[in-house]
Amino acid sequence: MFTSDPEAQGSSVSVLRKRPIERLRTAGDYRRSLVRSLMHQMVNERLGEIARRGDAPFLRASSGDETLGRTVEGVTVSARVNDGGIQKGLAALGQEIARVRQFGFGEGELDRARRDMLASYERSFNERNTVESDGLAAELLRHYLSGEAAPGIERELALARQFLSTITTAEVATMARELFGDDNQVVLASAPQKPGLSA
Repeated sequence: MFTSDPEAQGSSVSVLRKRPIERLRTAGDYRRSLVRSLMHQMVNERLGEIARRGDAPFLRASSGDETLGRTVEGVTVSARVNDGGIQKGLAALGQEIARVRQFGFGEGELDRARRDMLASYERSFNERNTVESDGLAAELLRHYLSGEAAPGIERELALARQFLSTITTAEVATMARELFGDDNQVVLASAPQKPGLSA
């Protein structure tokens, strides 16, 4: 699908894979969510490296999850590109995701991602009494509406410490192949409306 937005600043392209939403109710579900988060973190690190190259096919790119409704979620890989660079950006995203699906990740990448994630949990724990409450409010709302677990940062930090060191590159590679499959994909592109501009 291609949309033209006269108010848009620059162009973007996204590949969204729709799938049934994964519920977070048990410690096992939480561990799986850590595997998923590590995978996105490592993909984002790779996309960031590509964006820093002199001949980069996109200005910035990212991978992540989004809720599309009460029963559907999306796994998204998206990029902000120069005007006229949608096809080049889409090809680069596809190439990196194919590389991840085929080869997975290295031990060094996973070790860095684990350390960064644990540091983030520890920061959140240490700042728990000084942050605004919107994150907690959103967590409690999801708990009320869909039964999602709301263990609190103390328990989440304990689970992260328990599980992060047990997650393997093979697990993360399996997660990548599952989440970045070829089914249920939607490609979205947007560009400003300018004379002579094509994708």
